[in-house]
Amino acid sequence: MAVSRRLERARRLRLSEWVALGIVSIHTTTQLSCCAFQVHSTPTLTQALRGGGDAFVYSTSASARSPLFRSATAAATVEITGGEEKKSAIVVGGGPVGLAAALMLASEPHFYNVKVLEATTGDMATAKYDATKAYLYNVNLRGQTWTRSFPAVQAKLHERGVAAGPTAPSGIMIVPSDPSKVLPPFAAMGIGNAPKPGDKPVVQDDGKNSYWIPRHAMVQLLLEEAQATPGIEFCGGQACEAVLPLKKGNNSNSNNNKMQVTTRDAVSGETKQFEADLVVGADGMNSKVREYLATDPNHMLQDEFQDYHPRKFRVKQWISPSSDLRIKVLQFPPQFEIPNVNETTHVTASDSIYAIRSIYNGPKTYLSLGLLPMKDNTQVRPTNVVTRPDHVIWTLTDGPSIRTWFETAFPRMPFKEGNSMISDEEWDRFAKAEGTRFPPCQHSCGMQISHNDRGVVLVGDAMHAYPPDIGQGVNSGLLDVVALDRSLRGVDIVTGRAPKDPSSPPPDLSTALRKYEKNRIPEVKALIRLARFGAPYQYRQPHRIDRIRQTLWTANVALRLLLNKVTFGLVPKAAIMLASDTKLVSYRQIMRRADLTTAGITMASLAMVIRCFFWTSLTTFFRPIP
Repeated sequence: MAVSRRLERARRLRLSEWVALGIVSIHTTTQLSCCAFQVHSTPTLTQALRGGGDAFVYSTSASARSPLFRSATAAATVEITGGEEKKSAIVVGGGPVGLAAALMLASEPHFYNVKVLEATTGDMATAKYDATKAYLYNVNLRGQTWTRSFPAVQAKLHERGVAAGPTAPSGIMIVPSDPSKVLPPFAAMGIGNAPKPGDKPVVQDDGKNSYWIPRHAMVQLLLEEAQATPGIEFCGGQACEAVLPLKKGNNSNSNNNKMQVTTRDAVSGETKQFEADLVVGADGMNSKVREYLATDPNHMLQDEFQDYHPRKFRVKQWISPSSDLRIKVLQFPPQFEIPNVNETTHVTASDSIYAIRSIYNGPKTYLSLGLLPMKDNTQVRPTNVVTRPDHVIWTLTDGPSIRTWFETAFPRMPFKEGNSMISDEEWDRFAKAEGTRFPPCQHSCGMQISHNDRGVVLVGDAMHAYPPDIGQGVNSGLLDVVALDRSLRGVDIVTGRAPKDPSSPPPDLSTALRKYEKNRIPEVKALIRLARFGAPYQYRQPHRIDRIRQTLWTANVALRLLLNKVTFGLVPKAAIMLASDTKLVSYRQIMRRADLTTAGITMASLAMVIRCFFWTSLTTFFRPIP
């Protein structure tokens, strides 16, 4: 028992702690540009680590800049000599959800050797600011279910993000287009009064607030945690092409009970193969992993996995009112000024939300600029431009034309030639940018294949994708990782409670992945329904049919809120309001409550129709004959 406890304690240590305690020494070989991490064979530690076998030796090669992360062009290995071979995993995709999955798998109690394969070239490329991906995440309490399992990640999220919630009130300024109107004060969002810009109170991480954070900053803090976690290897410039099971007769130095991922190097064009027990597809809504599972061109998956069929991984899609909206980012300077009346100006603060209206209100000309909160007051402010595809701005492809249009549409803002707060280079970049489109609401019907302790599993946008209306994108992906973690540990997926028999061993990989899929299928279906009907008109789509539908949607939300008030909470609120209720831990719970209200309204309406019909019929039948 004492040996077991020492083993678990040793496994929990970060690399820096192993070095500080003298357990690990770092040997650098200049010729190979690599670092080797070796566990010393002291009698006490050897017994604790091996339980009577040989000592563990970890060796890895990396660039001098980053000991655990390196370009895929340099060779790297992670080995264990003596004892049982460690499990291995490949995570395809180096975004936030992919890195979260890698951290989970490499940490206690799983201790996988993890390779992260990212199509973008460079070790830290996914953490760099990119104007084409300059959107912000709102990591709510559901997403923090995962971040709180890594205290260093949660601390950095609190430090680098902008808190918003019950104990961190936030505000929004709606900037009118007419320059003769006085700028309004900040309107409160949620609970509490709106703070003055740049004057938010110091907020403690009390587990009640969500955090706004730019995508590249979120990736950066996850990469930092990955660098401090032994067993994670980042391979940049590796585009996934195939996912295959290894079969007998394959030229491989390892056993055949593994999966093989084939990639193409973005720089050299060379094809490479990586082997692992588990492959995690976290490569976005256009997932190559899912695409290969849905086609199986060589029929190798069907031969090896008995319950596999390609149609299981075909994507089902539904159109939301916000699907196909186009978005691109115009970069405003930090702390830009908004002109006010009497020749005064309002200096913007990065931690506040702004919505800047244009003078246009037509179907093809309406535009509102949205700026979400950021922590760093010295960084450029990415400004979201969201429109229908037929908006006039998509026909303007040069800087002077787009600047002139914005100057007319936003007379309050300093966009005039020669006195514009935005450079000519930025106007030209913005005009030429294609932007991206909001996806349809979609999900894969299959989420895993597994057999004999090897398998493939999907997480995040590779499994489900939808427009960003409900603010659940990164949160639902992190919840997928939480569910995968709990499945592998054999605990309750929803609550995280351990089984009644604490001595029961964790399930094998195939059993765990099937349990994961069984939980996520209904959860993802509920999530997609929430995305379709939650808040699809927040972008104020200007087409006439959009405005009619928005009016009906608003009336529906208002009716549900009214019924909730008059029944003292007996009737649930609208689904989008229930999504902010942290007591509802799953999306199924949210939609079940919303469905109860829908059923009640439907039954009440039907009863009224029947009553009116029968009343009319009875009065007609018994009408006195003149």
